[in-house]
Amino acid sequence: MAVFAIQYDYPDDPTEMLKVRPEHREWLSSVPGLLVAGMFQPGRDEASHGEPGQPLVGMPANGALIVVSGDSVAEVVATFDHDPYWVSGFVLRRVVREWNPPLGTWVAEPPNPIG
Repeated sequence: MAVFAIQYDYPDDPTEMLKVRPEHREWLSSVPGLLVAGMFQPGRDEASHGEPGQPLVGMPANGALIVVSGDSVAEVVATFDHDPYWVSGFVLRRVVREWNPPLGTWVAEPPNPIG
């Protein structure tokens, strides 16, 4: 199994989207291989091309990061085509990328085991 990072961009005004949130969260909780998911926190962005505390130019104000394990990009995309946020049109952009983190608690065999 591979690990995939999924980035969602949402509308700047999430009022209508949040009405679907309970259905989205229930669906997301049932996704096999879900490792972590959550919205980015507003006003806490930092980017190398901007000043601290300034909004990211050209980036939506709202978004999320979801990390799942799966067999392929195609499988993950097919699964996330059923997300209530996606079906309802609240995901303005979705980026699914295979991610192979070499360090951290999700790594099966750390490169420098302690001991």
